[in-house]
Amino acid sequence: MVEGLLQLRSSPHPSSLYSSPTAFSLAIVMSTDKTVGILGGGQLGRMLAHPAALLSIPLLILDSGANTPAKQVILPPVGQASHVDGPFTSREHILELASKVDVLTVEIEHVDADVLDEVERAGKVEVHPSPRTIKVIQDKFEQKRYLVEREVAVADFLPVERSATDPAVVEKSIQAAARELGLPLMLKARTLAYDGRGNFVLKETDAAAIGRALDFLGDRPLYAERWAPFDREIAVMVVRTPTGEVASYDPVETVHEDSILRLVLCPLRAGGKDVNARAKQLAEKAVSCLHGAGIFGVEMFLMPDSACAGL
Repeated sequence: MVEGLLQLRSSPHPSSLYSSPTAFSLAIVMSTDKTVGILGGGQLGRMLAHPAALLSIPLLILDSGANTPAKQVILPPVGQASHVDGPFTSREHILELASKVDVLTVEIEHVDADVLDEVERAGKVEVHPSPRTIKVIQDKFEQKRYLVEREVAVADFLPVERSATDPAVVEKSIQAAARELGLPLMLKARTLAYDGRGNFVLKETDAAAIGRALDFLGDRPLYAERWAPFDREIAVMVVRTPTGEVASYDPVETVHEDSILRLVLCPLRAGGKDVNARAKQLAEKAVSCLHGAGIFGVEMFLMPDSACAGL
C-alpha cells in the first residue's frame, strides 16, 4: 500500500489518494518464492507484515533501528541475518535492499522515487507501485493536475506562488486565490504533508492571518483549495493489479480528531443506498489512472446532498 495519492488519509480536508493502510504500503499477490522488500517499517509496514506472514510471503524491511513496529512482528527471510538497518530515504540503503529482494514496495510515499526508478529500469527487481505513481503522489498539486487531465473530479484548486527574495509574492498570491475560491480557504503544502501537518484553514486574508498560515506550513511549496462544506469524510480502498485491473472494498466513514484518524465506521451508515456504488466508481476511476500494483486509499467527502466530492 502506499499512503499518498489523492491525499493523505489523516488530512482534515481530504482530497486525494494514498497508498497503504494509509501511507504507501503495497500488497501484491505473488508466489511465496519471491521476497518483498519494504521501504519503511512503521505502523503501516506492520499492517502489511501481518497478512504477508499469513500468506508465507517473505518480507525484508528497511528502516532505522532493530525494533521498528514492522520489524517486531516478522522475522527476516531465510538466509538473511536481519532486516536492513538504515533510513528508507537513503540511496545506499535502498540499493542494498534492492540487491536482496525480488520486489520493492513502500510503506509511505516520502522516499527517493528517482532511486526506485533507477532500480526499476535496471530490470532485476519489480517496483510497485511504479515510481511514476509515487512521484505523482508526492506532490499534491501535481497529483490534482494529473487527475484533472484524466477527467477525475477533484476540488477546485489554484497554485500559490512563492519567492525567496520577495515575501510579498506569496501574500498576493494567497489573496488572489481567496478572491477566486472564497473563504474559508484551504492552504495546503504540496509535499511532505500528512496527519494534518500540511493543511491550514485560512479565514481572513490580512497580513497577520496569512503570516500565521505560513508559519505553520513552513517554507514548503503551497497550493490553495476551495473549502468543501462536507457532512462527513469517507474512504475507499482500491486494489490495482500490475496489468491495470481494479477492484474496491465498500466505503467507510473516517472520523478524525486533531487531524489524526481515530475511528473507522464500516459499513457506511449515511448517504443512501447508492452512495456505496458512486464512491467506489469515483475511487476506481482515480486508481485506474495510475501505474503499477498496489492497494490505494482514496479519500473523499460525503456532502450534505449525498454527493461524493473532494478528491
